[in-house]
Amino acid sequence: MPTVNYAGSDLGFDLYAIEDVVLEPGVPVRVRTGIAVEGPEGFGFVLGDRSSMAAKGITYAGGRIDAGYRGEILVCLVNVNQPKYSLRVAHDMQGALTHAELQKTDASVTIRKGDKIAQMSPFQSMTHLEIIAVEALAESSRGAKGFGSSGL
Repeated sequence: MPTVNYAGSDLGFDLYAIEDVVLEPGVPVRVRTGIAVEGPEGFGFVLGDRSSMAAKGITYAGGRIDAGYRGEILVCLVNVNQPKYSLRVAHDMQGALTHAELQKTDASVTIRKGDKIAQMSPFQSMTHLEIIAVEALAESSRGAKGFGSSGL
């Protein structure tokens, strides 16, 4: 079952893996949670990263749980860690190259059954709002500034 440590203060419920999974670098993997949800009328859920997973180099590869979806929640995780490579070289007594070997560190991460893997936050559907085409938008203090315009 999803859990929350500080109800009313935490923004999301923790979701758990129900099986062991190995995450190879760069390969999206759908991790089973064993749960399906039904929120209040008009509410879906947004899934997001847990900071403890991000610290291990694991990120969530987006998605939404629509209000009408009744299937199992699968959490798509991606291991963004990269292996480190080194070259091991051996020489004979005269200094001639005798052997060269490329070594690679294992950058895979194992998720264990029962690990917290993502957070699920309730989100009210507002897609019933009318969309209107306009020639221009109202002015704002921010305007079109984006992508770090408010500082790093």
